[in-house]
Amino acid sequence: RLLGRFGRYGSVALLSACGDWATFALLVSLLGVDHLISLMTARVVGGMLSFAGNRHWTWGARRQIAITQQGRRFLLLYGFSYLLSVALFCLLTRVLRLPPYPAKLITDTVCFVVNFVVMNHYVFHARRGLSRLRR
Repeated sequence: RLLGRFGRYGSVALLSACGDWATFALLVSLLGVDHLISLMTARVVGGMLSFAGNRHWTWGARRQIAITQQGRRFLLLYGFSYLLSVALFCLLTRVLRLPPYPAKLITDTVCFVVNFVVMNHYVFHARRGLSRLRR
């Protein structure tokens, strides 16, 4: 079950990454926008694709969790992931002096793994035991 879910997550991540990378490449290579601003903009595009795809395809839009609750959880993860990606990208490009495309690939790979773990155990997970305690 976890392996199948990871496969679905991977396919959504591929779609999300395509939107993210296309936005990044468009901004950096065609429009000459700063690398960091391009990364930050591209992450927003990828995040929107990720939430929609993962909610419906990977975790099956669980009806026992309202979209508002999933949305809040996703935004919390997204904020953390966004800050992680910006910090890691800055470290790789400004401190370690890697070119922007390899730095983005490393950044995206780290965020891919972190996001799966958190989405699986928090964002789209119905915590029945905890919800009973809050009532």
